Amino acid sequence: EPVPAFFRIELRRRWQLSLDGDGQHYPKRAFNQFLLEAGGFLIDGHYHRSVRRQVDGRFEISVASRKEVGEETWDWPKFLSGEVRLSTPNGGAESAIAINPVNSNILIAGTNGPTRPQTMWRSSDGGASWFLGGTLPGNECCDPTVGWSSDGTVAYTASLIDGVPFYRSTDNGANWTLVTELSSGGSDKEYLHVDTHATSPNLDNVYLCWHDDNVQKFARSTDRGLTFGTVLTIDAGASGIGCDLTSDSVGRVHYVFPRTSNGGDIRIATSTDGGASFGAATTVADTLGNFDFALPSMETRNVFIYVSADVDLSNGPFKDSIYVAFTDNTGPDSANPNNNHGRVRVAFRRAGSGTWTVTSPHSSADANTVDRYQQWLRVDDQGRVHVIFYDTRHSVNRTGVDLYYNVSNDGAQTWGTPIRLTAVTSPNITDGFEWGDYQGLDLLMNDVIAIYTDNRNEGGGGAQSVDVYAVAGFNGPGDGLFANGFE
Repeated sequence: EPVPAFFRIELRRRWQLSLDGDGQHYPKRAFNQFLLEAGGFLIDGHYHRSVRRQVDGRFEISVASRKEVGEETWDWPKFLSGEVRLSTPNGGAESAIAINPVNSNILIAGTNGPTRPQTMWRSSDGGASWFLGGTLPGNECCDPTVGWSSDGTVAYTASLIDGVPFYRSTDNGANWTLVTELSSGGSDKEYLHVDTHATSPNLDNVYLCWHDDNVQKFARSTDRGLTFGTVLTIDAGASGIGCDLTSDSVGRVHYVFPRTSNGGDIRIATSTDGGASFGAATTVADTLGNFDFALPSMETRNVFIYVSADVDLSNGPFKDSIYVAFTDNTGPDSANPNNNHGRVRVAFRRAGSGTWTVTSPHSSADANTVDRYQQWLRVDDQGRVHVIFYDTRHSVNRTGVDLYYNVSNDGAQTWGTPIRLTAVTSPNITDGFEWGDYQGLDLLMNDVIAIYTDNRNEGGGGAQSVDVYAVAGFNGPGDGLFANGFE
């Protein structure tokens, strides 16, 4: 690979790569990471960013790619900075997004509507512009979820109709193939996860969770989504809707969901054999709300209590910590939206510990006047915990929303000041679907992108204009190469 030895050493340290077995390689994104953090090959006071493999296997540095030290203009695509309207015409909601793990210029997304019940989108310029992806074959409904194989060659999505149809794409979302339907009916709120950690024994396993009539279900594929094994029931006897999946550095799979029976709480079940079986579920945190509750900005469909989970896969002090974000009420649910107050919670458990700690990525002092809900959480390769959520502070009587973002640098123990991502507050949506049930967030290296439902009127009038937007360029600088001791 065209990655200098000093940076290979850094990647081995950061990602705990041994690479001492047959057929083991550096991750495909290693060269991208080198360019991002080091700037290129520094030779005689000039940076060079392009290489070409020669017939003898050696790499030749391109002189044409030379830039002066300190020169900031590079002839390579940039990731989205700011907001972009993703869906057109009006009508999109409930969205998911995924960055290709090898090339951050390539992204896929799914939305409920507007051209199909589940509309697929793709971008080849870092999310700056979006085009319709391939139409999902057969019947599909909603609740998009998307992901990639570790080498970026296979894209995945799933949907709902009578069951849980699962699809693959080998051309970056331009076309989709229906692989299988994982359930015969009564299914809802599915989500997929791909184990992309370089040293995991379950690398490229594809996992799906959903519920059949409020009973938690799980399926796995060990051949990149070509076939799936037997469907498992998780936490039998419990009822719940709104699962998520994540996995740690040794391949343990964590299944998290909000239980709606027994008063309501957040539950987790863990598999130590790559999803072949799961242990008994335990409680992450109790909730004051149960299933959903009405707020002035979402008084019809109600705010859905769902989970978003991720694991710290860095080599930092909180390695293999698991994080679970969820929305909750500040008190018992009321039929009157004005009496309910939404807040976002982040629970974490350190590796080897059985104890959960819960914090909030926003102030609690204004809980009676500002609602927060519809969160999503991701952890980057430096261990920073990123969260997005709706926030009503800029609206009258808590009726409109903006998208906000926060990040924790100490494993969710403390949080910075949330920042506003949207330039325009979205007014209350008056149809029955309102904001939908969830948003999305993804990241790769220092690129972070959020996707969300927006109701600004682009024409400047007062008419309703429900769309899906994406926003990026808001995260702070990363740890970087030189901060780790290399010069």
